[in-house]
Amino acid sequence: MGNSPSSSSGALSIVLDPPQTPNASYIAGRTLSGSVFARSTSNVQSPVRVEAYITGKERTRVRYTETYTTSDGKGGTRTHTRTRYRNAERSIYRVTVNLGAVNDVQAGSQFRFPFQVQLPPDLPSSMSTSRNGGYCMINYKFKAHVSNHHKVEQLFNVMSAPLSMQPVPNLIPPIVKNVEICGCFNRGSITMGARVANTRIGRGETAIIDFACKNQSRQRITKVEVDVKQEVHWSAGHHREYYKDVISYRLFNRTERWGEMTKDEVKAMQQSSKDKTLSYRDRTQQTLQMIHTAIFDGDNRVLLNIPADRAFQTYHGSLIQISHRMKIKIVMDGSCMSNPTIKIPLQIGTPTSYGAQIASQGQPSSPPVVSAVAVPMPSAPPLQSEPEIDLATPSAPPAEWQGAVTASPVVVGYSTAVVGGTATDFDGENGTAQATAFLPLADVVPSLNNLINEIKYAVSPKDTIQKYLSQTKWDPVFINMTPIQYSSVIKAVAIEFDQPDIAALVGSAKGANFTHQYVIAAIRVVSDWLRTSTLTKLLPLCKDLHQSLEKIKGELTDWEKVCTQRDFEQALAMNN
Repeated sequence: MGNSPSSSSGALSIVLDPPQTPNASYIAGRTLSGSVFARSTSNVQSPVRVEAYITGKERTRVRYTETYTTSDGKGGTRTHTRTRYRNAERSIYRVTVNLGAVNDVQAGSQFRFPFQVQLPPDLPSSMSTSRNGGYCMINYKFKAHVSNHHKVEQLFNVMSAPLSMQPVPNLIPPIVKNVEICGCFNRGSITMGARVANTRIGRGETAIIDFACKNQSRQRITKVEVDVKQEVHWSAGHHREYYKDVISYRLFNRTERWGEMTKDEVKAMQQSSKDKTLSYRDRTQQTLQMIHTAIFDGDNRVLLNIPADRAFQTYHGSLIQISHRMKIKIVMDGSCMSNPTIKIPLQIGTPTSYGAQIASQGQPSSPPVVSAVAVPMPSAPPLQSEPEIDLATPSAPPAEWQGAVTASPVVVGYSTAVVGGTATDFDGENGTAQATAFLPLADVVPSLNNLINEIKYAVSPKDTIQKYLSQTKWDPVFINMTPIQYSSVIKAVAIEFDQPDIAALVGSAKGANFTHQYVIAAIRVVSDWLRTSTLTKLLPLCKDLHQSLEKIKGELTDWEKVCTQRDFEQALAMNN
C-alpha cells in the first residue's frame, strides 16, 4: 500500500475462486467469491481503505462513413468520405464492496480481504462479437483500489441463470401452403405441420422437432430442412450494425407422403374444392388428421443440437438485441419455385441442468481458501482482433500471500446492487468512454406509464414487476388497471417468451377483479403461438369463468379450442 497514485511501493492483486461450471463462468443468482491481496513496502500511519466494486456493461461500437465537401480553390467543391466511429455503453450492474480499512500499516505488511458477492439472478450472459470494424459486448469486471490508488481490475465471465424447467412447446397446426412457379402459376398445395417439444433450449442442448407434410402438388419435394438462425443487432447513437448466422442445420428423412400427385389427381382435387363437396371436406379432414397423428407419433423426428460455442443467450437490451428462430423449409424441385416454410421463435439460454448440478454441489457457507492458481480468461465467444478493445489480463496473486493477515469476510447481497441503467453514446476511435456518474436510483413514482417504462428498460421485466408487487404503494396501479392497460403492460415486455408469465403475474395481483375481459385482452395482444400457453396460465385466475366461458372460447380458433379443452375443464373444476 502506498500514498501516491504514481508510487510503486505497493501491490494489489485479485483472485477469484474458480466457478462451478466447466466453461469458467459464474452463474447469475449464485455467489462470486475470492480475495483481494495487498502488500505494502512503506509505512503508512493514516487509515488505508481497500474498496472494490463490480460492474457489468453493454458496450457497442459502429463504424460508419460520412461525406463532406471542401472548396477546391477554383470556385468549385470537392467531395470527401471519411470513416467515423460511434460508441455507446450502458451500465447493467454495479455494486460496491467495502473490504475494510487498516491502521498503522508497516512496510512489508501483507493483507488478504476475502469477499462473497451474490450476483443478481437476472444478469445476461457475457458475450462479444464484431463486424465491419464495430463490435458489441456484454462484460463484467471486478475492480479494486487502495484509497483510490493502485487500481487493478479483472474481467470475469457470467452465465445467465438456468432456464425455467417448465417447457414451452410450440405445436404448429396443420396449414396449407400453395406451391407456385414465379408467384403466379399454381401447381397445387402442401399441407404441413410441426411440433417443437420445447422452444426454451439451453446452449449445448438438443431441440426435438417432429414434422409431417402431405404433398398435394405436381411438384417433387427435393428435401425438407430445418435450421436455427441467430441474429445480433446493436446500436450506438443513431447508427446500427447487425449480423445473421445459421448456427445449426439438419435434414428430415423422406417419407411416402412427399410424393407428388399426377396432373389428373390435382385437377380432380381442385374441382372438388370448388364444389365444396362432402368428399372434399372429408378428404381435407383426413389429411389434417393424418398430419396431426404423424406429428405426435414421431414419424419424422429430427434432433437439432444448439452449439454452445456459437450460440449466445437470447437477449433484448437497450444497445444489444439477440434473437433466435427456427425455420423448417420444404425445398421444391425446379427453379423459381415457392418453398413453403414454417418459422418458430426460440429462446436460448443456460441449460436447466446447470441449476440442478450446482444445487447438488451446494454453495460455500464461508469464503473458501483460495489456491494460488491463475484465474481462467472469460470463455465468451472471442472478438476478432481489434486493438482498440481493452481486454484486461487477469492478475496473478502474490506468491507469498500465504503469510497475509486475513480480514473478516465481507458478504454482499444483490439487494444493494444497481441493476439496469440508461445508455450513453460518444464519438471516437479509441473507445474510451466518457466518465459515468453512478447516482442512487430515484424512487419511482407509482403510475402505469412509469411501470411500462421500467419494464422496457429493465434487465429482467419479471423481477421488476415482482419488486413493485411487493410494495404496497403500487397496489392501486395493479388493482385499478383496466383490460387495455393490462394488455399494454404485457406488450411492453420485449422478449415474447416472458409475456405469458408477466400476464399471470400481473393478473394474480388483481385478485377478485381479474375477469374474462383481462383474459381476452391478453390473448389478443400476444403472438399467435403464445395464445394457448397464455390462456393456460390465466384461466385458473379468471373469477367469472363459468359465466363467461363462451365469450372466451369465441376468441379462439377451432385448433386452439382443441388444444385448450383440458385447460378449460381443469380451470372450471378449480372454480367450483
